[in-house]
Amino acid sequence: MKFLFVQKSSFPAAGPMIISALLKKNGFEVDLLLADEEKNLLKSIQAADPDIVGLPCFTGQHDWVVETCQEIKNNFKGIKTMLGGPHPTYYPEIIKEPGVDMIVRGEAEFAVLELLQKLQNQQAIDQVPNVWLKKENAIVQNEMSNLPEDLDQLPLPDREIYYQYKFLRRVSVKQFLSGRGCPYHCAFCANNILRKIYKDKGQFLRRRSPEGVVQEILEVKQKYGLRTASFTDDVFITDKNWLKEFLPLFKAKVGVPFMCNVTANLVEEETIQLLKENGCYGISMGVESGNQDIRFKVLKKYITDDRILNGGRLAKKYGLILKTYNILCLPEETIEKAIGTMELNAKIESDFAACSLLQPFPEYDITNYAKEHHYLPPDYSIKDVKGGIYRSSPIKLLNKNQFINLQKLFFVGVKLPWFIPLIKKLIKLPPNFVFNLIGRAMYGIFMSKVHRLTLKDMINYALHIDPYDV
Repeated sequence: MKFLFVQKSSFPAAGPMIISALLKKNGFEVDLLLADEEKNLLKSIQAADPDIVGLPCFTGQHDWVVETCQEIKNNFKGIKTMLGGPHPTYYPEIIKEPGVDMIVRGEAEFAVLELLQKLQNQQAIDQVPNVWLKKENAIVQNEMSNLPEDLDQLPLPDREIYYQYKFLRRVSVKQFLSGRGCPYHCAFCANNILRKIYKDKGQFLRRRSPEGVVQEILEVKQKYGLRTASFTDDVFITDKNWLKEFLPLFKAKVGVPFMCNVTANLVEEETIQLLKENGCYGISMGVESGNQDIRFKVLKKYITDDRILNGGRLAKKYGLILKTYNILCLPEETIEKAIGTMELNAKIESDFAACSLLQPFPEYDITNYAKEHHYLPPDYSIKDVKGGIYRSSPIKLLNKNQFINLQKLFFVGVKLPWFIPLIKKLIKLPPNFVFNLIGRAMYGIFMSKVHRLTLKDMINYALHIDPYDV
């Protein structure tokens, strides 16, 4: 039996890589197609000749996924379509779409394996945990399984399904996950929904063993080459004891520079010093808003200005590159408060102040807040979500275009604070091509610097991926 992933975006995702490794380990054939890299996607699917097509589905790409499922059903008899990933996990009603045969929700590695084993053995599949499917004009909704407790039981990710595309294989920066889950409850994050889905189903925050993580990185380094590592855990520094065990092992056996995500509440001198001594060259830290009241009231991110300032101070003291995350078009935000976010980033000397426009997804706490306080219409739903965190936002605000312009010029104001008085005037102009070009150029320049991308890496990205177009 052959399983084929068909993915819209060209970024490698952890889920398909682990599922592929698990399926191959159990005798199944697995392949992957990146839709944007195929001249004729349907012909490529036909050539692959799969029994099941699995489509990783992210909110904002869900319309494309639904259309692709329908095209598959229209052109190929006998191929089953399966959706997985964030969107069907949080919005399982997508199963109602006519081209979708089944969805797999949550951490679905073992569910997909069980499903394929039952199909191969011609057994009933209507009781597989995490799976919703259509049966006799009805929808079967199975309960969620417990969260995998021991992440070391999962096989190492099968990166080859992505690295068959040479432009991905050649990128010298590789991403790694040391665990799953997050201890925080920010209003703009999907983790709150995931916690509800997995209520009483096990420990939400889990970590792999230091040895297991190092083994994966070593294999990647030996097989594909590795110049820089990036740990993409929501918060890499939650467990100081784990860090004290992992980091010296990583330095001794892998020995490449790395970057990781932190939260200002956990940034302490001892931790930053430990990171620096073992090869860390940069940290990514969420600021989100420069207004403490908005962070507390709207974002439920209980981090004070002092903690953010301390995080920036320690990053600079130890010579670490500082990347920050920021959001504009927030409920309760004025243009003055949005400019304050830019000014706070300038004050902490952010090297790459990534800035997006709020895209409120249904059921998120921040979306519920926006509806309750009339920043969104009461009937706002998934049908209204079109993606584009760098384009616009559905949040109702006065002088909306000024927020959109500010997002494009955000990089400039952070790196050149003396330019901020002029930016305050420029944002009053209508949105235009020049501002958009400046935003894209600054994004590319600072992304390449912070992530240590080579010129070849940047050319690869430019030819195949537009990170700014999401």
